[in-house]
Amino acid sequence: MPDKIIDPHYSRNATIIVSDQHLGSAASRPHCFAKFLDVLIAKPPKRLILAGDLFELWNANYKRLGPAEYRVVNKILSLAEQGTHLVYIPGNHDRAFRGFRKVTLGKIKIRNEYTLKSHHKRYLVLHGDEFDAFTSNHVVLSLILDQAYVALIKFAAFCKRFVGLQISLAAQKHSQRYASIVEKIRKAALRYAHSRGVDGIIVGHTHWSELVHDSQGLVYANTGDWLETCSFVVVDEDVSVHDFRLPE
Repeated sequence: MPDKIIDPHYSRNATIIVSDQHLGSAASRPHCFAKFLDVLIAKPPKRLILAGDLFELWNANYKRLGPAEYRVVNKILSLAEQGTHLVYIPGNHDRAFRGFRKVTLGKIKIRNEYTLKSHHKRYLVLHGDEFDAFTSNHVVLSLILDQAYVALIKFAAFCKRFVGLQISLAAQKHSQRYASIVEKIRKAALRYAHSRGVDGIIVGHTHWSELVHDSQGLVYANTGDWLETCSFVVVDEDVSVHDFRLPE
């Protein structure tokens, strides 16, 4: 399970990997992500990888793109100005940017797949939808389920704020059906990593943060999301997964 922390601890040689902010979605939490970026700005890591679905281009209401979302983008650019190398890997919800996969703008690289080297080890970083046969084969149904997921998050927030009722989205998301999909994605990602001869693979997409070592010691890490868990991966001497939370 990820560590729940307020102040992330990492060295300046570390790589931070995040995904699935879905800026523009009714369920996005730009204020929380902006606070996390403030922590990184105060202590810039060597590299920040945005592993997909930074923007919500499927179901976005562009009227929701306001000061909070622009603040996030500006803070990301501020990190680059301080010397942090940025890698942006578009996901399936912001796949429109995949056409720029070979573009490098100063310290900002856009790639569909990135090989991260750290302490004599190599890790592949992708969004992860490449391993999701369900999304690829059922595009319309995926859109409908995505809308339902956003509606569930909004309903849970309403209940917590106005009724005082805490609804466990984790219990809904971690149903047997969804767990089966996540397992298939994990296995497909690990097979791909083995075929590439790397030490591990790091993805997002599933909104299910986890860290797994297979029987041969290969690492599979998932970044989770910034709609519920607000989680991230740190790659330094090893790979770790954490949840970020604001001070109460």
